[in-house]
Amino acid sequence: MVQAMHIIKRQLRYGPHQLMSQSDDPGAAPYVIAGRRMYVIGVASGKLVPIGDEHLVGEMGGVWAHPFKVADGLTVTISDDRGQPLAPADAVFTERLADVGWQWRAGPLVVQRDDAVSAEEAVWRVRLQLHNAGQEAFAGQLIVEAQLLFLGAWFSGLSSAGATYWLANNLVLGYDRAQPNWGIAFGASDTPQSCQIAAQANRTTIRLAHALWLAPDQAQTWECRLAVGQQGGWQEAEQRWRTAANSSEQDAEPWDGASIVHLDCAEATLTRDFALAQANLRLLQANYPDTGAYFLAGLPEFAQFFGCDTTYTVPGAVAAGFTATTRRALLTLAAYAQRACGRVPHELTTNGRVFHSGNIQETPQFTIACWDYLRWTGDLEFARQVFPVCQEGILQLLPALCGPSGLYPLGDGMVERLGMGVYKLDSACYAFAGLVALARIAQALGDPAALEYWARATLLQTALEHNWWLEDEGLYADSMHSNGKLQLDGHWTIVVPVQLGLAAPERAVRMLDRIEREWVNEWGLVHTREREERVWTLPTGLLALAEFAHGRAAQGWRLLQNIALTAQYGTLGAFKELIPEGLCFVQLWSAGLYLQGVIEGLLGLRPDAPAHRLEVAPSMPAGFPPVQVRGLCVGAHRLDLVIGERELRVIHTDGPQALTLSYQIHEQSLTVGESFTWPPAEGGDATTNGS
Repeated sequence: MVQAMHIIKRQLRYGPHQLMSQSDDPGAAPYVIAGRRMYVIGVASGKLVPIGDEHLVGEMGGVWAHPFKVADGLTVTISDDRGQPLAPADAVFTERLADVGWQWRAGPLVVQRDDAVSAEEAVWRVRLQLHNAGQEAFAGQLIVEAQLLFLGAWFSGLSSAGATYWLANNLVLGYDRAQPNWGIAFGASDTPQSCQIAAQANRTTIRLAHALWLAPDQAQTWECRLAVGQQGGWQEAEQRWRTAANSSEQDAEPWDGASIVHLDCAEATLTRDFALAQANLRLLQANYPDTGAYFLAGLPEFAQFFGCDTTYTVPGAVAAGFTATTRRALLTLAAYAQRACGRVPHELTTNGRVFHSGNIQETPQFTIACWDYLRWTGDLEFARQVFPVCQEGILQLLPALCGPSGLYPLGDGMVERLGMGVYKLDSACYAFAGLVALARIAQALGDPAALEYWARATLLQTALEHNWWLEDEGLYADSMHSNGKLQLDGHWTIVVPVQLGLAAPERAVRMLDRIEREWVNEWGLVHTREREERVWTLPTGLLALAEFAHGRAAQGWRLLQNIALTAQYGTLGAFKELIPEGLCFVQLWSAGLYLQGVIEGLLGLRPDAPAHRLEVAPSMPAGFPPVQVRGLCVGAHRLDLVIGERELRVIHTDGPQALTLSYQIHEQSLTVGESFTWPPAEGGDATTNGS
């Protein structure tokens, strides 16, 4: 945090991309900076305001090194030689996703402050650059105040007994008396003129005063850091602080440029929003002591590890280059499911406790996500690890939970609303798609049981088509009661059978026509027709995928643009949970589904990495400019592509063997160094040696 100030301009600068806030009060919206072991949430004005409405009410902001919080934030004040604070003026706030910065005037001084969190360590760095723009020397003080505490994460089962803090040379050190493995180190490289430590209720205010003297036109850089020990107490924190002081990591800008996959297009919003979506996934990567690596589901409320949020994000995340975190997250979910008879959890706390054992659709969604991971990566070792858990969940757990129907699993699905039937449409559809995914994983592993799984999936699809279809409505029912009675409430899950490819083509067309007429407003797919008009990014993203799959490219692209539009509201660059804004100000599946919508929907990339195959079937609006993709990985193959409405160029830049490319009626084997071009040059061949 900074000294509370009036922000006159808020802007995002991320590589070549820029956004400007259009809000009447740009200082009110939150910001976040994050590494894998720590994140900081505040508001741009610098006010220490309560953040969080559902979990730890008012406590979800500040400095978190899960499974605990260590500070509400800090303020920086510059005073003159009489001790009078200099009011900040002309304040500009800049978000860069990897870090944030403020620039303001304080009397004759021009002040630039930049905050960042270490990419891999629990260290928050605050750097000030002060320039005396006046005609006379400036003498005064730089005063830093931090509100510190130790607070266990939501439902972590960890509580604090209060903290002990003390000054040792230049650093304030501290630990929690109930959890002595929690520790902090806070301060600057130079010893403060004075240090005041004042305990009030469950917080302690640390006030450090440092002398300032600048000649006319002189500039000075000053830095302080807050480091956290998550397992080794204040000693670990102090060591981490001193290691960071000698590290050049904070001087680098590791987020400049996106992940390994780069996209460029004359449609500038696509280039920008694709890069921002990748940056959102970077922002949400975590690696905490009790959970390992995963993606935070959303901030400020949902730092937890969610089953469905993760599985919905897998295709977009892996396609865009986030393979390692995705793999680790899926293996962690598999480990929990293995201990729970195949049931995949809905929500884990940040110290690894199971808060919610899982809505029933999450078990087949996990198997679907494992296939998504495998078809992009070709990682057969991973597939062999998770296959037994997928089998148990799909073949034993789900049938055990089918109840009177004998076909459809009982329990809540994605729509958690009272008054529905015991069987939910989305859960039934995901059970079908889970069987299909299990068959595909088995096939990739050479398991002959794949044929049996395909047969089961076909039987379930037939039953769903027959038992759930409402001919007069042209829709599937939202739910089914135990006596077989169907119920239509108009929830967003009506899109699931189309998106998963379960609905017959003629039914899919009828459904999409009606959904577009009655469920879609200016922002996207409403939660419940005529009853709940709010638009979530998740249903809207699934509808976009369905539109692209059925050749309705203009509608699909418009829905993706609406998801990306959320990055222009409030916290700039962050994909929100609601469209245009609302609930979590950065949401995992929003970015994940946008990336999947572009790569698999708009560009039509359909990999089968275990078989060393890639199909390209773009679904682009009329007149859409060609899209260049560099560094796309399909398993161990690396490709550069240019994809247009009716044109394609693929260069096979690296790989262990030939890759089979399928495009329209063409099927071509490309060895490393070969390219495919369509339409071919006059008199030429579509495949040429070299690139």
